[in-house]
Amino acid sequence: MSVFKKFFIEFKSIFTGEDVLKENEEHANVVVSTIMINIFFVALIIYLLTIVGLFNVNKGFMLDATLRSIFTLLIPGLIGLKLKGKGKYLKYILIICLTLSIGSIYSILTYTSTLLLIVPVLLAARYYSKKFTIFVSVLTIAMLGVVEYLGIFYGLLDLNYVELPKGTVITIDTNILDAVKELELNNSDIVKYIMLDSYLPKLFIYVFIIAFSCVQISQSGKNMLKRQKELSEEGARIESELNLARGIQNNMLPSTFPAFPEHKEIDIYAKMIPAKEVGGDFYDMFLIDDNHLAITIADVSGKGVPAALIMMISRTLIKNTALNKFSVDEVFYKVNNLMCEGNTMDSFVTSWFGILDLKTGKMEYVNAGHNAPLIYKNKDKKIEFIKDKPNLVLAAMNNTKYTKHELKLEPGDRLFLYTDGVTEATNINKELYGNDRLQNYLNNNVSKSLTDTINGLKKDIDNFVGKEKQFDDITMLELLFKEYNTKEDSKEFKANTKELNNVISYLDDYLNENNISKKIVNQLELVIEELFVNICNYAYEGKSGYFKITLENNDNKIIITLEDEGIKFNPLEKEEPDTTLSIEERNVGGLGILLAKKNLDNIKYKREDNKNILILEKIIKEDK
Repeated sequence: MSVFKKFFIEFKSIFTGEDVLKENEEHANVVVSTIMINIFFVALIIYLLTIVGLFNVNKGFMLDATLRSIFTLLIPGLIGLKLKGKGKYLKYILIICLTLSIGSIYSILTYTSTLLLIVPVLLAARYYSKKFTIFVSVLTIAMLGVVEYLGIFYGLLDLNYVELPKGTVITIDTNILDAVKELELNNSDIVKYIMLDSYLPKLFIYVFIIAFSCVQISQSGKNMLKRQKELSEEGARIESELNLARGIQNNMLPSTFPAFPEHKEIDIYAKMIPAKEVGGDFYDMFLIDDNHLAITIADVSGKGVPAALIMMISRTLIKNTALNKFSVDEVFYKVNNLMCEGNTMDSFVTSWFGILDLKTGKMEYVNAGHNAPLIYKNKDKKIEFIKDKPNLVLAAMNNTKYTKHELKLEPGDRLFLYTDGVTEATNINKELYGNDRLQNYLNNNVSKSLTDTINGLKKDIDNFVGKEKQFDDITMLELLFKEYNTKEDSKEFKANTKELNNVISYLDDYLNENNISKKIVNQLELVIEELFVNICNYAYEGKSGYFKITLENNDNKIIITLEDEGIKFNPLEKEEPDTTLSIEERNVGGLGILLAKKNLDNIKYKREDNKNILILEKIIKEDK
């Protein structure tokens, strides 16, 4: 490649080269446009002050310079601002106009304008483009030579140029040729003398100090801007990933409330506010089966992404283990051992986990080093901390045993769980929000909905903290127990004595699931066996038929409903057998209903839709 062609390519790249950032060039154009407009108004003010006689400068020269600057400074500057710095070649137009304007002033006022030609190259460095700065430097160096030459013939005197003859009278309007006409120098000698004595030193200073420095500044600025761009892109990537992580974390936590609209016996609401983009706190609520609700709250040591990862792992482990229907203490025993495996970060998790029986209101729970929950007892009308001794945190030591505790929820009772981000919220005076403020707030807001209570508590914490930043995750969960689950369980069987074992097994499963005492289970087994066998033998008169049993736990009693489509028969109307007579002397039948009356608290019969319906009630005693 020829030297000329290489030079042409390099020269072309000045105009076509890609800038570091489009936004930077546009901003630099706005800066240059603003400066050009300011220079114009400075020139205009000098002209006006010259007219009023404050400055002793040739009025014709100043008028000429001011009129020129309208086209070389004001109009291009206004166009640059109007375009908001946008335009492929705008920076070239602005810098060239600025250079021409300053050169024009310099060629006339050589004694005042020497340093003005530094302005274009200084502003060029603001574009952070090395090639563009070199281009402007070359342009202004060329302009410097031109205006120096023109200044000799048309410019006013620069006293640094020549040594004048003794007795020469100097005025501000004296030009160089007039000042040196008595020196007996011709024009070529004057040009040679002044150019060597003035232009070359200025050129040396300009090239090796000003231009070189500006090129270095532009290159440093470019490197800085590139690094800033890289950091910005890296920051944007990290922020995008954190937003994704936040979304994943939020999607993992239940966020639809009411959480279990099909269960009218409970209401529950929870909220987690992370201190950073992602948090280490979590809560969870899920049904193990139709009658058992699991709730948990936890706080992972540390903050940010590492804590969030452990949070997701521990939440998954607790839920999956609990769904296998282990007891609460077994759940934490197994989860703890799994979390201890490979815990090289020495992280740990404080957690509270409970399983509520929706039919009885009994809750079994464990506490692994977590904050004590608060319970509101509707009958006492006050809220208090549950002061059980907590066990060791999760992921601290293998084979840790966890103690199972119990509490009884009655309709209207509330249970409030939280993490230490609530009580350890700190204001500007280094005071903690604390347990007392939390208890007082909840006591004063028991009549509010769960949503209002938790959102109101967050506002109360914010008001207490004031301008201090949140330094820890804040998580809250509140459960309201509204009523016992009286949902019926029912199942149909063939009215055949071969199904007896299946009927009794179904009865036993329901009674055991509702924690009915063994004594009552035995009594009900005996009654149902007798009544079922009677239906099989007599209701359908030897034909096939169906039998339906419905079971319901209604607060303090078990209600059993038996249905068949056999012949109409009200066993309560049948005369009870005389048990004092011998078996041979008694009438057939009646023993089943007699057995039922002795073991049950109430029996009712009705005939509906051609069905015999027998309703049996058994009060559940406290001595289970």
